[in-house]
Amino acid sequence: MSTAGDRLLTRIQRRTARVHTALVRRSGGRFGSRFRGGDVVLLTHHGRTSGRTFTTPLLHVRDGGDLVVAASNGGVDAEPQWWLNLQADPNGEVEVRGRRWPVVAGPVEEADRDRLWQALMARTPTYDAYQAKVQRRIALVRLSPAGE
Repeated sequence: MSTAGDRLLTRIQRRTARVHTALVRRSGGRFGSRFRGGDVVLLTHHGRTSGRTFTTPLLHVRDGGDLVVAASNGGVDAEPQWWLNLQADPNGEVEVRGRRWPVVAGPVEEADRDRLWQALMARTPTYDAYQAKVQRRIALVRLSPAGE
């Protein structure tokens, strides 16, 4: 169930994401590529009902050639729209420091989850606090280069 605070936080996050994305793109990744100690990836995906294209800045860690992100939604107890969109259509595009490539998204396998959660926590320790605030288990999402 969504609270008034969750709805407000979601609106703020959407506006902040648009500004953050514009900053990263206009600077060619020189500004906004780091946030709260972590590396930022711009994830572009398609709306599952609207078909519109959206770009979401997320913190990530690398796992081989893949990027891994947390569907934390800033500690809101609802799955983020970008993750729901990728579950409907796993094809997207990522951008890191001005370099773009197509990806296919999927949940991190259970065998890798703890290791990758700890890797995210080492860079950005807010995820444990987010997990403590929500009833759902925050998903970890693997973004693998398309065609591999």
